[in-house]
Amino acid sequence: MLSSLQKEKELNEMKSKFVQIASHEFRTPLSTILTSVSLIGKYENDADKEKRHKHIDRIRTSVKNLTEILNDFLSLEKLEAGKVTLNMSDFDFYEFGAELTEEMNSIAKPGQKITFSHSGPTVIHSDKQHLRHICINLLNNAIKYSGEDTPIEFQ
Repeated sequence: MLSSLQKEKELNEMKSKFVQIASHEFRTPLSTILTSVSLIGKYENDADKEKRHKHIDRIRTSVKNLTEILNDFLSLEKLEAGKVTLNMSDFDFYEFGAELTEEMNSIAKPGQKITFSHSGPTVIHSDKQHLRHICINLLNNAIKYSGEDTPIEFQ
């Protein structure tokens, strides 16, 4: 009975951690979507067509990111069993960082500006999606825990 009680406590603790992680991971893409939808509503003229498309692309990217996060959470068993597979590929890290910086600047607090710099190799070999989750998490925390009018460096 004591063993069953201990396992039940561990399961409840895991569920609590899962809810915390899920809410944290979903917050950034949802904020991006909400901000972009608000801005799209302000661009009513044909001259603003490019700005509308930019925000529509951000919404698409954020929805894709949410889907990938959800898929990651649904495969939690794989993670616990050590069966997570990496999808390694070569990609342009500078382009990756610049796009991520632009996306995250759209949800920064007033006066916050994220600047990106990179001095290593341009092309890297990594799991792009996992790296994206890591960087979004770090940048989201930098935004969250830095005050307004504070520069944020992404290096």
